[in-house]
Amino acid sequence: MKVRINATGDTIIMKFLRPNADTKLEGYILGYGGSMFSKQFIQLPENGQPYETEMDAEPKYLIAVQPIPLNDVKKQCTGKVQVEKPLHLVIGSVTPTSVLLSWGTLLKTPYEGNIMNDCLEEGHYTVRYRERHRKWNYQTCPTSDTVIDNLKPNTAYEFGVQPNGPDRPGTWSKPVIHNTNIGGMQPQLSHINIVGFVVRRKENQNNFCLFVQAIHKQSLSCKRRSTEFQSTSNLTPTLLTHFLSVTRFDISENSTIFRSQPASDVDAMGKKRFVAPHVVYKTDKKPDEPCSITNSLTFFPDEEAGEQNATAAPRLPPTNLTVVTVEGCPSFVILDWEKSDNATREYKVISTTKGPHGEEVSILTTNQTHTAVENLKPESSYEFTVLPNNEHGSGPPSEPLRFETESGRLKPPVSRKDAIWTQFPFKADAYSECNGKQYVKRTWYRKFVGIQLCNSLRYKIYLSDSLNGKFYNIGDQTGHGEDHCQFVDSFLDGRTGSQLMADQLPSKSGFYRAMRQEPVHFGEIGGNSHSTYVGWYECGTPIPGKW
Repeated sequence: MKVRINATGDTIIMKFLRPNADTKLEGYILGYGGSMFSKQFIQLPENGQPYETEMDAEPKYLIAVQPIPLNDVKKQCTGKVQVEKPLHLVIGSVTPTSVLLSWGTLLKTPYEGNIMNDCLEEGHYTVRYRERHRKWNYQTCPTSDTVIDNLKPNTAYEFGVQPNGPDRPGTWSKPVIHNTNIGGMQPQLSHINIVGFVVRRKENQNNFCLFVQAIHKQSLSCKRRSTEFQSTSNLTPTLLTHFLSVTRFDISENSTIFRSQPASDVDAMGKKRFVAPHVVYKTDKKPDEPCSITNSLTFFPDEEAGEQNATAAPRLPPTNLTVVTVEGCPSFVILDWEKSDNATREYKVISTTKGPHGEEVSILTTNQTHTAVENLKPESSYEFTVLPNNEHGSGPPSEPLRFETESGRLKPPVSRKDAIWTQFPFKADAYSECNGKQYVKRTWYRKFVGIQLCNSLRYKIYLSDSLNGKFYNIGDQTGHGEDHCQFVDSFLDGRTGSQLMADQLPSKSGFYRAMRQEPVHFGEIGGNSHSTYVGWYECGTPIPGKW
């Protein structure tokens, strides 16, 4: 059997030359991009039916197919799992109370094994787990992975897996010890009483009160003063340490969120990162996690509006201007500063950079002492200044700060042209938590993609067959739209808005599919359709436009 491949533009056609016309095929296609996160897996039908799909143009493809005997369309096991050979168990955390277990005869990442071989005919697997030196819990599983839930957070567990063939049980795997994550918002058993705990730093005050309230799920008396904040509450030492490590600018040796130095001196492209005393580095973002302006801003509590009437323009400049950058997110920074004086009603944030068209200036206005500056270009130098303002005029500006953005994220090279977003007001089937500007582009998917912005990294995604037609929600049959980031040319699985079950959502007409790369269909979503849809997406791709 041979395969003939024809690539034209962004279209790849694979034609399998079968030994004879009656031979049916099954198997899979795996595309490898320029990053470990860009693998695209397409399972061919197991019943040998003809299959047609559109695929992203990746640099490499791995194709594995086999003929199916004419009189047997069941998947064939060319090799059984050897029940006497211990399985290799791999464990990963899902939540503080659940873990994902995966196993095989060899250590392998998803889709890297030979799906034609390891089968456990007419059998199953047994998983056992326990707290250290306690009684075993058992669970059977027909597949080679499973989720174990209802565990205790921050607890060491021992896990094992055993294959069970039709005739006899196999050998248990080597025991694996795994610690569950800390349950961030769950009260622990051993409490201490914090009486008059004082947080003197302005940026921590509101966060601490909200943090304690969230833990105890009740309203507490949070006394605020000009220089300190007090709360009387039961709080565990573990959770107190967690709070102090995640509140912003806690740049201590124990801090896991913010640091005065980047976690790595170089970015994804190998370029040295910009380091300066006025830059704070947020280092907790995982490489495969989409960048989020909204999540980053949650560390910056809102200021209370002043009640004093101003009689003149502000006299003092904003001080302690700081640039907060999220490693791996070159498209935005957060600026933070200390209030100038009580006469200030708002601030003008001035961003200046030099580009091919000369000096470019952007001005944002805010009534807070922090703001996100979006749509920055990678490998570019910026200067930031903050100007206090009120109805009588502007006050003295802050000291200007220079900042250089890191390189853009590594992406798989593609043969199609860069996407060009055009601002265009379209008619949408409204189910959106975003109400900003609307953009459209023609997609390689042979449809129009419509975007409504919450900010440059959070937006609602729609699809339409025509530019002037209705733009519809996109349903997901196997998740909550994480793979819909493909429509904005992102290879990441994104974050999404409120994740409700289909029967909790209004029944609508829309496009839907089950997995990345699958062509979309049109029909019912929500209601009784088993297709969910969401109010926003975060895909790590800033919109509008490419850099």
